[in-house]
Amino acid sequence: MAASAPFHRGRKSETSPHLDIIASAGSEEEDTKYAGKRRSCSHQQQAKTTIAIISLFATCLFIFVAIRRGSDKQIGPSQPNGNLDNIEGKVLSPRPDGWETWSWSTFRKKLQCQKYLRGTAPLPTLEYWQTLRDAYRREVDPSMPFDDPIPPTRGYTLNAASGEGPPYVAKLSPGKGRGLFASRDIRRGELVDGIEGGTRSDVIFPDLDAMRRYLLALPRGMACDVTEWSYAQRLTKGGPTLLMTATDISILMNTAAESKDVNVGPKDGTSSVVLYATRDITKGEEILMDYDVFPTGEIEEWFD
Repeated sequence: MAASAPFHRGRKSETSPHLDIIASAGSEEEDTKYAGKRRSCSHQQQAKTTIAIISLFATCLFIFVAIRRGSDKQIGPSQPNGNLDNIEGKVLSPRPDGWETWSWSTFRKKLQCQKYLRGTAPLPTLEYWQTLRDAYRREVDPSMPFDDPIPPTRGYTLNAASGEGPPYVAKLSPGKGRGLFASRDIRRGELVDGIEGGTRSDVIFPDLDAMRRYLLALPRGMACDVTEWSYAQRLTKGGPTLLMTATDISILMNTAAESKDVNVGPKDGTSSVVLYATRDITKGEEILMDYDVFPTGEIEEWFD
């Protein structure tokens, strides 16, 4: 019997023409498996590349946010937390050249108050008031106790005997901004705000330099608020006129647009800080006064 020709996979056999088909089929099957493996590897590589790109983007975003937050942090003597930094802006530090002679209008321009006072500002938080008080202790009077048991978000102790605060709360008024509103019905002639001699949250500036230092120790937005809230006032009838502001919600009392809307004022029409209800006030009604009853001059005059 003649010997059979050797079988070589993938080559045509002279003795068995059908083996060529089998060999070709085996080759296609392997090619298919190989192609599948290549596609699988390709997909895995694409997935890894995508993950790497996402990780790189996340890292860059994290670095960018960190840099932005770092640039917003206080660099001056006053250092409230990040939330206040973002809302209120940075302290002007170091103190700019010539700050000792800045007028009121120059302060507002340098502080960019037109920017920070645009729109309706939120109600000050406890941390906000505490930042004002800390700056006052640091720049003006380290001995100021600020020891009133009532938090500044509720006012101050109006009645020492009962420990009660003033009969109002701070709220936002649509179209008017921040203001004070009666927390209960108030009778005509009832004490609404102020204590003869000043409250434990009123702060006095002994001179203009002290107030300038104070403003420059605050984040810009808060300093701009203080420029709106500061006033020249007599704490007692016939007493000296003092440059001052308050560090609690009492400073949010608005002036009336028309005289008929005024519902609180000094009992004798003088520039006392003690205010009484000039008529019955209904709970929820805004507390409004007429600041023109205080003949102490505009605060701009003190600076200019």
